[in-house]
Amino acid sequence: KTKNFHSIATNNKGQTQIPAMPRLFNSDSLMVCSKMIPSSSSSANQSKQSSQGLCTFKPIQTWERHSSTAVQSLQQVTMGSIEEVMESMPYGIETPIDEKLMICTEDLFLDMRERQVDFVSPSAYSPGASYLPYRRYLVDWMSDVGEQCRLHNTTVHVSILFLDKVFRSRDIPRSQWQLLATACLSVAAKYEEAEEHCPPIPELLQLTKLSSAGHTSLSFREGELEILRHLGWRLRAIPPLHVIGYFLAKGTTFEDDTWQGRALIEKIPKYVKKYAEFFCNLTLQEYAFQQYLPVHLATAILLASRVALQLQPRWRPELARLTGYEEAEITDVFQHVWSYYEEQFPGHGSRAGSPRGVANVSYP
Repeated sequence: KTKNFHSIATNNKGQTQIPAMPRLFNSDSLMVCSKMIPSSSSSANQSKQSSQGLCTFKPIQTWERHSSTAVQSLQQVTMGSIEEVMESMPYGIETPIDEKLMICTEDLFLDMRERQVDFVSPSAYSPGASYLPYRRYLVDWMSDVGEQCRLHNTTVHVSILFLDKVFRSRDIPRSQWQLLATACLSVAAKYEEAEEHCPPIPELLQLTKLSSAGHTSLSFREGELEILRHLGWRLRAIPPLHVIGYFLAKGTTFEDDTWQGRALIEKIPKYVKKYAEFFCNLTLQEYAFQQYLPVHLATAILLASRVALQLQPRWRPELARLTGYEEAEITDVFQHVWSYYEEQFPGHGSRAGSPRGVANVSYP
């Protein structure tokens, strides 16, 4: 059975669900005299009048200088207008997300960039942590529990960020791993999900068989409190999947993009979404990707999704403005993501141009 957390979804038939002209003069260039300026033959009277405040005169710049300045300003305005006209519109988005929500979503993105280091950063990266040899099993188990509890995929990603922050900074007895991993899921659900979607503790204990190990609702709450205390009650975690959600809402495909040399079709944005979620799930399993900031990794994942679909151009100025990264700044991270993908699924990378290349993949 292909797990929802691990693969691109398919429907019941087995089909893929994805994959102004500038002002030449300013106000103080010339002050109009209250009287006409005297002729040059009466320069002495002119000086006298000026000193008495009857007339003030500021020399006018030569026309050649004004003309040069005007041309430069006009060129700047014209080039800026051309760039705006040449910028392509996002494909498949009828109403911008900012208009739908009536907020400036860029402010939310800036906040994500600031808060992303709370859980993942190069300085917090600990490749020698004692739990890492078993981390893959914990991630798989937590994803299965999250799926059975019908939690959002983002909730599972956040819970694993909680787990990593707790486990990499202290040695947790192996006998407590299951309890604390489940507590991370429960705390993440209470923060990320609507209240009615949070699994009740008795059901969670039964599902995870913690009740058979002697744990009660009271002891489980103690496990939740231990997680909360260690996290300093700071629960705003930013996994790459959150960032990808922002990118997708703003638009990651454009009207003049091409797909395998052809014009885009209606399903392409859905294919990009499926690939991006797939790469987020894939990189979540490998701790080595936590050496990158979430926004950096999410941007590389977006590039990988476009490359997998053979979208051209593979990167665009619009995407650089959206993400804050030029292609050259994410090449190394992209290569890491792509090589890990090919390592896990040999042969799929070479034929990933079709969404089916990822749809039929299941995790080993």
